[in-house]
Amino acid sequence: MAETLRGQDEALTLLRAALHTGHTGHAYLFHGPSGVGKTRAALEFARALLCDARRPDGSPCDTCESCRMVLELRHPDLELLVPLPSFSSEGRTERQAEEARAEARALIRARLVSDPYFLPIFAKPVAHSVEDLARAKQFLSMTACREGGAKVLIVKRAEAMTPPAAHAFLKILEEPQPNRVLVLGTRQVSGLLPTIQSRCLHLRFRPLSTEWIASVLAARGVAEPVARLAAATADGSLGKALQHFETPMDVPGKGPLDPAEFSRLRTAALDLLVDPKEAAVLGPLRKGRLDRDRSRFLAAVSLALHYYRDVLRFVLMGEKTELVNEDLRRRISVDARALTVDSLTRRVRDLEEIAEAVQTNVTIPYAVASAQYRMGVG
Repeated sequence: MAETLRGQDEALTLLRAALHTGHTGHAYLFHGPSGVGKTRAALEFARALLCDARRPDGSPCDTCESCRMVLELRHPDLELLVPLPSFSSEGRTERQAEEARAEARALIRARLVSDPYFLPIFAKPVAHSVEDLARAKQFLSMTACREGGAKVLIVKRAEAMTPPAAHAFLKILEEPQPNRVLVLGTRQVSGLLPTIQSRCLHLRFRPLSTEWIASVLAARGVAEPVARLAAATADGSLGKALQHFETPMDVPGKGPLDPAEFSRLRTAALDLLVDPKEAAVLGPLRKGRLDRDRSRFLAAVSLALHYYRDVLRFVLMGEKTELVNEDLRRRISVDARALTVDSLTRRVRDLEEIAEAVQTNVTIPYAVASAQYRMGVG
């Protein structure tokens, strides 16, 4: 577990202190980038809370049946909520959509058990529905297996709760039950209701080092040059780096990016958001297979953002500065001479706002056209 939670000593120290003293809170908010260990830490915390024979320092014994069941995600007093797409399109009935959601939940649990770095990736927007929270409330209301024992609810990507779901969760927080521990994981605290934020104990999870992310990618078979570039553009998020090389669970038959495809994705990002070759948007989007795949489009936006950050770094620190896109140094130097600091920071800000908009209901073609207009490119 320590290996998969590298760089999170501060958060882990606080959790261990709570377990050692027995002063655990009712609700925790784990916040930080995706793929830095929030879910793993929550599961380790749950393992200690549900252990049948905790050690004197409050840590799990690692040998009892409860410890094994938590590691296998099959403990009856542990519930893990993962946001999912609706699966309601493509001609499915509601029953078929629910079957697809149930299948996705089972697959996610199996992958989380077998792969410590697994991060569920979906091409379409995901959400926690009010029905999900109703099931969570029912789970918390049931009697624990061990008399006086705990029940633990972990909500992954809590910012994905729909407004009705968020208010349903707030009611759970407002009516705490004994020996019930809630752990919310979120990438952005601001994505949660202020009333939810204020009722939780906050633990910050730090970004990971570029070197560590690159080593994980390389261990998974990603070519070293591509691993370095993907890690450098991941903003300390292993999840953000892995999304390039994971198959979206809601796109049957679609495979992850190979190294050549990753390079083509960067080319598409530059052609659309840095130096468009044509005024039309749909053609280049379709050519880069970005028009309907939100996760792929967001990856392209991230690559364009890091290109602009390289240009900004070149402007501010000179030609000897280290660049993420080292192989594009000549192109970056040309743009550094042509663009001002103000225009570069504005483009970075515009792209960040466009990325946020696409994660709601804004269509990708409109987002690209808007980005090009606002940045003065195209």
